[in-house]
Amino acid sequence: MFNAPAWIGGKNWVRLLDDRSFWSSLRNILLFALIFVPLQTILALVLAFFLNQSIRAKSFYRVIYFLPVVTPWLAGGTMWGWMMNKTYGLANYMLGLMSLPPVDWLDSKHWVLPITSVALVNVWKGVGSSMIILLAAIQGVPKDLYEASSLEGASRWSMFWHIVFPIVSPMIFLVLILSTISAFQAFDVFLVMFNAPNIVPDSKVTPNILIYKDAFLTTKMGYASAMSWALFIVIMAVTLVQKRFEKRWVHYG
Repeated sequence: MFNAPAWIGGKNWVRLLDDRSFWSSLRNILLFALIFVPLQTILALVLAFFLNQSIRAKSFYRVIYFLPVVTPWLAGGTMWGWMMNKTYGLANYMLGLMSLPPVDWLDSKHWVLPITSVALVNVWKGVGSSMIILLAAIQGVPKDLYEASSLEGASRWSMFWHIVFPIVSPMIFLVLILSTISAFQAFDVFLVMFNAPNIVPDSKVTPNILIYKDAFLTTKMGYASAMSWALFIVIMAVTLVQKRFEKRWVHYG
């Protein structure tokens, strides 16, 4: 960053292919995305559908579900870190009430559990924004369709599956794309929950933490740029796969 650039050809890419930490970070972020994206999208859709019904204190519930979105990660991550603490956390206290052993949510030796725990925290933080997008789409569904289906004796589930879902499917697809990009760019949630980026084991590292570490802590800007391009290629590939299946379930017009 502070010295004159030196041309080294494809050495950064060769090093990247041999970098165990980078491949571990891709593995971690893929699991993170597989948990976060579908769970947040489904939960946001369900919340949006029920908050569109005639219920009491509807505006209050909308504010409550959206509140985590505007909560700073420093505060939210600290709170969840306390709740998931193995010794005195609320999560293990609840397990203890059911006579279950405590779980090491964030410091487990197996990489799946910490990544899953952080993905669930990220769902809590991001579901509100997806809910607002889908709620706006559901509010655009013509009321006469509800009335006609109600006269035919359709249940709420039938209305949701045969009326609401097809009409709002373009917005669901948009939420999926945005959530996927957000998942692969995850940085602050891992930064706060795992006290990154100084010393992070491969079981908890993400591409963005590695990029930040190499670019701004060790000033290896060239290698960080190579990782950034590699992450871009991965995100583009996943997005194209999602786009490939779009016509099978998304209804336009």
